[in-house]
Amino acid sequence: MWGMVISPSFVVFFIMSLLGTILVLFSSGLLGMWICLEVGFFGFIPLLNGKTVGENESAVKYFVVQSIGSGLLLFSFLIVSGDYFMLEASGIQRVLSEIIMVLGFMVKLGVFPIHFWFPSVMSSASWLGCFWLSVTQKLGPFWVLGGLGLGGGVLISLMSTLVFTSVVGAFGGLAQVQFRPLLAYSSLGQTGWIGLVVMLSSELFVYYMFVYVLLLVGLLLGLNSVNSYGVSAVPGWGLGKGLLFWIFSCSFFISLSGLPPLAGFAMKLLGVLLLASQYPLYLSVLIGTSMVSLYYYLSMFISSVVCVGGTKFNVSDGVVLGGVSSLLIFFGLINWVGGLPLFMLSAVLVL
Repeated sequence: MWGMVISPSFVVFFIMSLLGTILVLFSSGLLGMWICLEVGFFGFIPLLNGKTVGENESAVKYFVVQSIGSGLLLFSFLIVSGDYFMLEASGIQRVLSEIIMVLGFMVKLGVFPIHFWFPSVMSSASWLGCFWLSVTQKLGPFWVLGGLGLGGGVLISLMSTLVFTSVVGAFGGLAQVQFRPLLAYSSLGQTGWIGLVVMLSSELFVYYMFVYVLLLVGLLLGLNSVNSYGVSAVPGWGLGKGLLFWIFSCSFFISLSGLPPLAGFAMKLLGVLLLASQYPLYLSVLIGTSMVSLYYYLSMFISSVVCVGGTKFNVSDGVVLGGVSSLLIFFGLINWVGGLPLFMLSAVLVL
């Protein structure tokens, strides 16, 4: 399963991590939310840990970084809880608790300027680990940030760092030739869009994440089916080799950058309609980062098509006859055909 060995312990920790994330969405108190975040965090560590030295090193890095973020969150929650018993608490103390809280979430999410650990951890993770880092481990913190009701300078500072994270993700991907670091910078590029959407609307955030999950699952299924970790290792179109791979897998890269009429354009349209009237400057920067991402995705696509692939891969290999072929085709069709319905649904939801 995406490079993971399924065992009883794997199932237990998988359920533990997933349950922790789900419980965050239903938590009503800060301390309960923090406990649920930690349950999801400790459930994910064994999933990230593997048999290779690189996977173990990534697990240790992730554990250290997340422990720092959890400590900051707990400290800020204790300050906030203490304010309820201190009727004369100063405004500086309340602002300080908000700053520490936001800083803790920034550490856990890998937001600029604390983003350096994210590509390092994902570059050695399995495909399932890449998905979990990009979606599940971000879902809870983003949901909580959207419900905190931040305002003033703290909110503007947070939104600015989210936008800068997208800038880092866009330009950081220019020099990547390996898929997993490229996925890491792609995830950083999506962070600004996701963060600004959740600050403005929790309901639209759920829709955005739903589309993002569909595209990311299809992309990882395609990469797993050919077992390729670098751009130079995937097959080109020479003599018909790799045709289905490029149709049903590489197109997800281009879709994530928001190129119409693919399904990923619906996500970006949602962000554009939501941000155009309130934060046009941030929106301009985010559109620019999407254009940079589209540039190197298309460059990667054209280079791989023109060049001869490094693997002995043909149309009768894993993409067609593998166990994931039907799922891969299903998600590929959603990406190509579902763009227009998702496009119309995005406009209806926002307007």
